[in-house]
Amino acid sequence: MINFYALDSKLSIGEEMMSVLDEIREIMEDHDLEVTLNKNMVIGLHSSVPIVLKVYVGRRKASIELEAEEDLRDVLDELVESGEDIESLVDDVLSELRDVAIEIGRALENKGYRVELNLREGENDVRDIVEEVTEEYEEILEEELGISEEEF
Repeated sequence: MINFYALDSKLSIGEEMMSVLDEIREIMEDHDLEVTLNKNMVIGLHSSVPIVLKVYVGRRKASIELEAEEDLRDVLDELVESGEDIESLVDDVLSELRDVAIEIGRALENKGYRVELNLREGENDVRDIVEEVTEEYEEILEEELGISEEEF
């Protein structure tokens, strides 16, 4: 005997995909990320610094990545010049985004998706940028103000 109710309640592949994308969007918005949907990808931009979490969703597979936006270096330059501790700030942002990625990963796994967390490369790229900006700022202080690294 065919259960017609069960057939009617099944979501089409497109509807299921939209449901999953909406759930990812909601999780990101709950963590105050600025969200953009782009076909089968959800992008969440952090409000403090231009670092994004990208979630690619396919058929029963998902990949979560972290990436620096093109203007990250410029934003960090401005922040370090204003006296902001950019290492601490970026560490906090990366930690927040990692937590969001884990939450999204669990939600997807609960729906039967195989999830790949690919955060390390993006985190390393961001940390490299922070290190470069910090070193450049220290060099400028040494040259212009005669302040040594120990005094900084």
